[in-house]
Amino acid sequence: MALDRFKQALASLLDLAPSDPLERDEFFELNTLPTAGGSGFEVVICDEENEIFAAIYTDRLFEEGEPGQEAVEALVPGFLEEAFGLKPEEWQATEPFDLGWRSREYLWFMEFSVPGLTPTCRFD
Repeated sequence: MALDRFKQALASLLDLAPSDPLERDEFFELNTLPTAGGSGFEVVICDEENEIFAAIYTDRLFEEGEPGQEAVEALVPGFLEEAFGLKPEEWQATEPFDLGWRSREYLWFMEFSVPGLTPTCRFD
């Protein structure tokens, strides 16, 4: 099953996460899902409760207002397939591809969900 690689990466990250909610949120901001290939991107958990992830483009930094979104956005499906075996029909963008502020730098990112992800990644 194609979701297995993504589930394994998610499980390994969740196993390391602290149980305290505030520490857990910070942990997910700083720690990425382990990937099998797919250089140029990192995947983080943006919203654990709603199972929203973000593919963050890390190969280059951008200035505010600098063009380049379309070229980077086109790389996301290939990265998710290479890194996790996720085919385009197995994930969906939850927000438009955008330029966001992270660690005092602007980075392109795409938030996405994986509808077939069961069991959920919630921590009880």
